[in-house]
Amino acid sequence: MPLRRLAVALALVIFTSSAFAKDVYLSITGTVGNFRTDARVFNPSATKDITITASFLPVGNGNNAGVSSTTFTVAKRQQKVLDDVVAAIFNTSGLGAIRLSCPDDFEATARIYAQVATGTLGQFVPGLQPGAALTKGVLLQLKSNAAFRTNIGAVNPTNSTATVTWRLYDKSNALISTGTAMTMPPFAVIGPTNMAGGLFFGVPGGADLNDSWVSFQADQPIFAYSSVIDNATTDPTFIPAVNDSGETIIVQPPTAKVYTVTLRSFSITFSPEPDVKQGDQVTLNIVNQSSDLHGFSVIDPNGNILVPAMTVPGNKAPISKSFTAAAQGSYTYFCTQPSCGTGHDNMFDVFTVGKASENDRPGY
Repeated sequence: MPLRRLAVALALVIFTSSAFAKDVYLSITGTVGNFRTDARVFNPSATKDITITASFLPVGNGNNAGVSSTTFTVAKRQQKVLDDVVAAIFNTSGLGAIRLSCPDDFEATARIYAQVATGTLGQFVPGLQPGAALTKGVLLQLKSNAAFRTNIGAVNPTNSTATVTWRLYDKSNALISTGTAMTMPPFAVIGPTNMAGGLFFGVPGGADLNDSWVSFQADQPIFAYSSVIDNATTDPTFIPAVNDSGETIIVQPPTAKVYTVTLRSFSITFSPEPDVKQGDQVTLNIVNQSSDLHGFSVIDPNGNILVPAMTVPGNKAPISKSFTAAAQGSYTYFCTQPSCGTGHDNMFDVFTVGKASENDRPGY
């Protein structure tokens, strides 16, 4: 009998210690330009301090599964004040989501704002658990006109690649546009992007985007949000996605494009020649066919780093890197090893990503 009671007691201890284990995501934070983010983390326990594991997931729709993490402690029944959290905790800058993990219960919120004297009140960003992520969602109360603009962002809180299709409707509920299916790698973050800019869907000229709305469907649950910004005051309003329990969209996987990228002294060549459309999933098999040490990186038209700077040793097996060509325009690729030789400055070029609806390659 005592052994049985001991087993029950141990089971209760195990259950109690794991019952509140959770992740919390802050969908958009940043230290960039005039913008800063203040975060607050609350420990509800009256009996113990807790340790939070924090990871910064940069924007760019890249695979963030391997990012490093750091920890901080929140004392019992206290709030942790984390002003300029991206710089203070992660010692970095830029835009991205923050993932907070702990085996104990906690709460987290953030506010992203402009810090200049004439800056804004900012926008509140709720901390969301993965269970709140959606495979079907709706973004409401959107505006894009002379007075307002709307940015859309998303976070994939899973360790699997998510395929997402976005659709845009006007205030009369007419479907304006269906976007090409895009992929979001594990823990990827799409930063706040103007919904009229063509990343999520095409916007026909003259479309009325006042009181418009957006739906999305994904094969993995994601967080999505919109930020409606007053063009005069720059005051933003954060609007999280709400659940869409209705119509099912058939999500078509994006087209896969595979290229061999060859580094030589001193040139970079693609085989076959790039023929990429918006929404394509691109895989680059990068090989250095010289004895010199070279590097490689790719940046999209918006400055997002799709292939982070990497070292490519000579005469080794190819290194594979994948990304989604989410934006139209010129993608720049270049060598990241200045010590490779006097011809290093010639080791760069661009390829162009055209609209998904284009049948022919873009002209030059």
